[in-house]
Amino acid sequence: MKADTENPLHAFAAWTATVPHAWSDIARTRARDAFIDVTAVMIPGAREPVTATVYKLAQRWGRGDCNTVGFSGGLSAPMAALVGGTAAHALDFDDNFDPAKAHATAVLAPALLAIADERDVTGEQLLDAYIVGLQMIGRVGQGVNPFHRSRGWHATATVGAVGSAAGCARLLGLDTEKTAHAISLSTSLAGGFMSQFGTMTKPLHAGLAAAGAVQAALFAEAGITAGDQTLHGKNGMDTLMVGQDVEDLRAIMADKDEYGQKVQFATKDIGTPLHIEKYGLKVKRFPNCGSVHRALDGLLALRAQHGFGPDDVTDIFVRAPAAHLRNLMYERPTNTMEAKFSLEYGLAVGLLSGNATLQDYESAAIVRPEVTALLPLVRKEYVEALESDFPTEVHVTLKSGKTVYTTVDMPVGSSAAPLSEAQLLEKFDGCVTGHVTREHADEIKTSLMSLGSEHKVRTLMTLLSKAN
Repeated sequence: MKADTENPLHAFAAWTATVPHAWSDIARTRARDAFIDVTAVMIPGAREPVTATVYKLAQRWGRGDCNTVGFSGGLSAPMAALVGGTAAHALDFDDNFDPAKAHATAVLAPALLAIADERDVTGEQLLDAYIVGLQMIGRVGQGVNPFHRSRGWHATATVGAVGSAAGCARLLGLDTEKTAHAISLSTSLAGGFMSQFGTMTKPLHAGLAAAGAVQAALFAEAGITAGDQTLHGKNGMDTLMVGQDVEDLRAIMADKDEYGQKVQFATKDIGTPLHIEKYGLKVKRFPNCGSVHRALDGLLALRAQHGFGPDDVTDIFVRAPAAHLRNLMYERPTNTMEAKFSLEYGLAVGLLSGNATLQDYESAAIVRPEVTALLPLVRKEYVEALESDFPTEVHVTLKSGKTVYTTVDMPVGSSAAPLSEAQLLEKFDGCVTGHVTREHADEIKTSLMSLGSEHKVRTLMTLLSKAN
């Protein structure tokens, strides 16, 4: 593969393979915290029916020496990534990443953990590969979004696979040429439609993307070659996964700044800005689709400020970007998966209890009469504007006739309103309670808190394999 500095594939590969291992404290801390957060949701996610089914199949499809969260040994690296990615996204409680419009860590972390376990690498190497992989997820996402996502592609499954392949190549220590092949190969393993939201296939998307990232990197390491026009050009990812009107869309985005999304792959300054520093990750406060969060944050803020409860409200009206509301297609959900993609359910639960917890998304909770009675109170208006151009509005009308109102630009858990370390560890404890003993949970937390060290990742994975 001949290097071409104007080719984004070559530019991405060169940066991935050669950028120095010199990261700021904030980058390293945010990378470590991403592993704490994703581990927290993987432990209960491993016991979801979709993950249990995937694990049974993975045992038959690919045996090896890798552990994954909740399951001891016996899997090849790609199959461990498949199970881990599915567990990470099973509860829809994992982080979001704005430049990619994707659940980045649910793909990247399980892929890296599988390779780290197999190759017996250190936590220091793991965090380095995470920072690099996240940058590539962001850069690939900026090259196709916001229109890739708004046209129905599930970026977790597409962008996530491609960027995570770069992270895997970094962890394997591949040179620039093999890294380019790994990134290119991953485009043949990337795919997923938003029409799968509300079904078991949505979390499976994260598992498939993680497995694809591992496979792409291992194929490249073994000598499999791939084309160098897979990101750009008439048959590249930008044209095929954005549309034949991609040039017109680039012109639309030229003067906008939707998290750096220009529908244009960068070929220079790949690491500037560093995305984990500039954008950070949106750690979820609630176990539902991130598109609910701004509205739910707004409702809870109004509830706390004005002291109203469900008996005091006659109407909840939400105006929000259409891209958010289109994700929330279940106005009257009938099961857990649908409820996670329901604005109405999320707001009804918030109005009732002042929160939305994992317990609120258990099967029996979905059909509670006291919740279903509140669903008709919620109305919504789709606003055709970018997320960064239009904040979510929440209007609550009370029985007194008074209407209270707020707007939310960024949800709690984003870099604009980050969770503290104490809040992050509180989320961890809340997720793992009932799945591991307190002593085991403390051991896992201690290992995670010291990830940026020379300790081997296999020690952590052995601990995590015994969860549940």
